This record gives sequence, structure tokens and C-alpha cells, in this order.
Amino acid sequence: MHNFIELFVEYLKSERNVSSNTVESYLLDLTDLAGSVNLDEFLDEQDIIQYLSKMQEKQYQLSSIRRKLSSMRQFFKFLYQEELITNNPMRFIRQPKYKRSLPKIISEETMVKLQNATNFFKYEEKIRADLILYLLYGSGLRVSELIAVKRSAIVDSKFLRILGKGSKERIIPLARKILPMLDEWKTVCAKSVWIFPSRNPSKHITRQRIFQILKKIAAISGVDTTKVSPHVLRHAFATHILDNGADLLSVKKMLGHQDIATTEIYTHVTRKKLKEVINRCHPLATEKSLA
Repeated sequence: MHNFIELFVEYLKSERNVSSNTVESYLLDLTDLAGSVNLDEFLDEQDIIQYLSKMQEKQYQLSSIRRKLSSMRQFFKFLYQEELITNNPMRFIRQPKYKRSLPKIISEETMVKLQNATNFFKYEEKIRADLILYLLYGSGLRVSELIAVKRSAIVDSKFLRILGKGSKERIIPLARKILPMLDEWKTVCAKSVWIFPSRNPSKHITRQRIFQILKKIAAISGVDTTKVSPHVLRHAFATHILDNGADLLSVKKMLGHQDIATTEIYTHVTRKKLKEVINRCHPLATEKSLA
């Protein structure tokens, strides 16, 4: 069975052409499975159920359980189609359902605090920090997309060509404030194919470094560092742009969502905000109106 995992990884790389991050995620999930069950024997449905119970006993987050089950589903589907196993143990295993939580966001006022905090950075550090902040908040990029942006991805000095999940390409318009930042940064950063090169110009900056920069910005601004991350800024981009009148389909395209239902969760945040305004400001929502 361990050899089957190697075959599956090779299949993902050569035939599915999935990203290295996705391959690593599959490998971690299947390695966890291998450490919990006896992979020297062929598994059946009961083995999967017992593994699921172990994860629940260890209080794994529901999102982690769903991801691991999804990895296992693809793995055993591959083995069955290749006739390496005669029975797919995932055939009747269903994903546990969960209530989708609202995305965590920060206010426009908090964003201003973060933007002002970079004034305390040294010149080159400030330019880079500003650009990272504005690309995440101003374009809604994922951190994996941000670190992999190349200089050649800038189209007509107004758009950014992004290679997103599943190697799907999308074109994102750049906010006016970002354009001079890009020009200034390109004159001071190391010559590289990457917008954000690492110390070795042949490589790009790491995800961990982006997190470190954002935490430093938050700490200087006085904002709780636990509430600032690349994904929070992506959520803030979607929510704030919808609040200010953007249509759902445009936001869906800019975020690179396949299903508009994924984008619609941000409208719930907007509705929640409107409800709070009604409850706070409308006379029918106050106790005095009942008198």
C-alpha cells in the first residue's frame, strides 16, 4: 500500500498536473492515514470508519477531517480505476456536514491603521510591505498566488495575470494606488523574474515571510496580530468591495471562485452589517418606539 501512495503521487504530478502544494497536502493526509491504520493489509469500509472515529476522538477540526476524507477518496478511486484494488473502501463513506462559518474580516478603519503603520519601516522595507498589503487587500490574492507573481504577469501596466487553484488563469485589474508602488518597487528590489524575490533572486519569497511581515505591520499599528493574515485581507477585499456596490459576478471572477455560492458567503457578512445598522439606528428597533 505504501508503494500505491508513491504511484498516486506520481499520477497527480504527471497526469493531473496539480500544484506542488496540493501534492504535499495529499501526501500529508495519506501519511497520517498510514500512521493510524495497517496499510500492509487492504482496507475496508470499517477501517475507514474507525479512522474517522479516531480523528473525532482527537478533536480534529471538521475542515481537516473533510480534507483528509477527500484525499482518501481520490486515492482509493485512483487505485480502484487502475485495478490495483478490487473494492473501494470509500464507496459509501459520506463527508460530515458542517455549517459554514462567516469569514473573519477587519474593518476599513483597521485597514487604514495597517496602511499607516508601514511609515515606520525603512525605505525599501516600506515599499515592499505596502505592495504586499495592497495586493492582498486591493486585489484579493491568495498568499500562494501573491508569492508566485512574476514580473511578466503585469499586463498593460494595469492588470495582473494570476495562476490560481487548479492552474486556472485569471486577469485582475490593479487599483490605481498599486501601479506607482509596483514601478517604485521594481527599481529597488533585486533583479528577478519574481515580483517578490527571496534573498536568492532565483527563488520567490516564502509564505512564512509574508505572514511575518503582516504580523510586524499589525504590531506597529496596534491591531491584534492574531486578527491579521493574508486570508483575512482577502476576505476584507471581498466584503468591502461588495459593501461599496460591486456586483457578485465581478467579485467571483476577481477571487477566482469556481462556484458563485462560495462568493455569496460575503453577501451574508454584508447583510449582517445592514441588520446591525437597522437595529442600532431605526426608530422601530429602539425601546422608545414601543412607548
